[in-house]
Amino acid sequence: MTGCAKNEGWFQPLVPVPGVTPVGEAEMLHALNDPEAMIVDMRSMPEFLVATIPMAINIPFTEVALRMNELGCDKAAGGQWNCTKAKKLYAFCNGPVCPQSPIAIRAITRDGFPASKIFYYRGGMLDWMALGLTTQPGEF
Repeated sequence: MTGCAKNEGWFQPLVPVPGVTPVGEAEMLHALNDPEAMIVDMRSMPEFLVATIPMAINIPFTEVALRMNELGCDKAAGGQWNCTKAKKLYAFCNGPVCPQSPIAIRAITRDGFPASKIFYYRGGMLDWMALGLTTQPGEF
């Protein structure tokens, strides 16, 4: 990976886990009207409260593996997650050099969330805002 001096980060892969579908702004806009989709801002709470994509909920990347019940999974016997009824997850963070949502995606797929139900918006808030798309303050 190549370091990005201005953003002090590393470019993240377009597909953080095999089976995850990368999406752009058009797919994110369609997800806003999809009743079976969840748009999850995986940034920390302070960033979320300033501005997020409309209809996004906040599950910080450090907590998402513990909160998979909010994504449609159930705890099965033995403490494993049963994600057969998992919702479509549209995950994002700050942008192409932000590791937060890729870290979370790796954690939840490791714990049983199906990669085929994850849609990764790598552009994140950086691209969303650069394109002048609507944002709103996050709700606590």
